[in-house]
Amino acid sequence: MPVSHHEGRGWVADRLAAARPHLVIDVGAGEGIYAMLMRSRTPQARWEAVEVWAPYVERFALATKYDAVHTVDVRAFTWPQEPFTVLLGDVVEHLPEADARELLAGLKRRAEHVMVSVPIVHIEQGPVGGNPHEAHLKHWSYEEMDELMGGCDSLRGDVLGRWWWSR
Repeated sequence: MPVSHHEGRGWVADRLAAARPHLVIDVGAGEGIYAMLMRSRTPQARWEAVEVWAPYVERFALATKYDAVHTVDVRAFTWPQEPFTVLLGDVVEHLPEADARELLAGLKRRAEHVMVSVPIVHIEQGPVGGNPHEAHLKHWSYEEMDELMGGCDSLRGDVLGRWWWSR
């Protein structure tokens, strides 16, 4: 679905504001909820969206919520050379496990901060509204993602786990 569960959004907003990023890249922007709720907490930041499903860009008017919108699969996205913070809100469960692991390892080499959110309860989900990218391909446990993220700052909710990794 183009929107994630609300659990832990305030937790993310607090960490994002404290990080004071100059560039925020919202991967899997969907309806643009992170920009709508958190952009005011980072007035110094430029916000960019990476959205694989082109119909969402127009449907949710992403160009009005972000300074730039990249319609591309995150695995093919060219990351900037400048420092950035990346938000992966309910994204990695839509990737094959090996691709998710490779993406996170690469981001930990490039990004200043990485926020990851995944369902930590088993939620079966196939394509939604014609979007094949909405299918859940890997069901992560809290422990699996915690190990992958290196035991960084995290929040274990009832539905979602969230991790905030910083360089």
